[in-house]
Amino acid sequence: MGLVAAMVCILALLPVDPARAADEVGEALEASLSSQRAARESQQRVNKFDDEAKVLRDKRRTAQWKALQQSAYAAQLEEQAAIEEKKRGELESQLARIASTGTDLAPLMARMVAELETFIEADLPFLREARRQRVADLKALLADPTRGGPEKFRRVLEAHRSEVEYGHSIGAEDREVDCAGARGKATLVRVGRIGLYCLTPDGTGGYWDARHKRFETLDDDGVAELRRAVVVARGDGPPELLVLPVRAGRE
Repeated sequence: MGLVAAMVCILALLPVDPARAADEVGEALEASLSSQRAARESQQRVNKFDDEAKVLRDKRRTAQWKALQQSAYAAQLEEQAAIEEKKRGELESQLARIASTGTDLAPLMARMVAELETFIEADLPFLREARRQRVADLKALLADPTRGGPEKFRRVLEAHRSEVEYGHSIGAEDREVDCAGARGKATLVRVGRIGLYCLTPDGTGGYWDARHKRFETLDDDGVAELRRAVVVARGDGPPELLVLPVRAGRE
């Protein structure tokens, strides 16, 4: 037997320390458990990052969709404003020509008031009493022989201008209405002449359906947007992006 073989045999015959062996096994088990814990924690972090990324992607898609809706809404408002501005310009030009020739304005003013009354009745039902009263005052003015033609002409023209300006603004008023089946006090929000909405104190929201002449129910998202619109319309907050259904307008 060689020297190396003899040493191997001697080592094999040496006694093994049980405590040391147990420590080595325990350290191996602990290392394995630590590795498993680290792997689980790493996977949890990865899952968390995935969830956060998904939330951010959803928010980005929502913002992009709102931006597209707002762009379409702005284009619609601009188109309507351009049409109304053109009509106003034509009306003022016509009145200026008539005034310069000394033609009697009485028939023209009477027709303008009649057309204004018809327009208000067919328009969105906002500020109805005030607008009807304006027409009644104009009729009384035109029938008063003590008032001069220039004053009558100015008042009729101002009434038409006021109606045009409604199409370029947002407003709010409190009224008793049937808001999507909830009869009682509600806040009406007008967005130009494109949309009219109602919001009751208990949170019922609706949008004006011109075809059926009534307020239809808004969903929860619409009500949330409408609450923000009320703040903007009352001047209690800065203008901001609003996403509301558009179902209003004259037939």
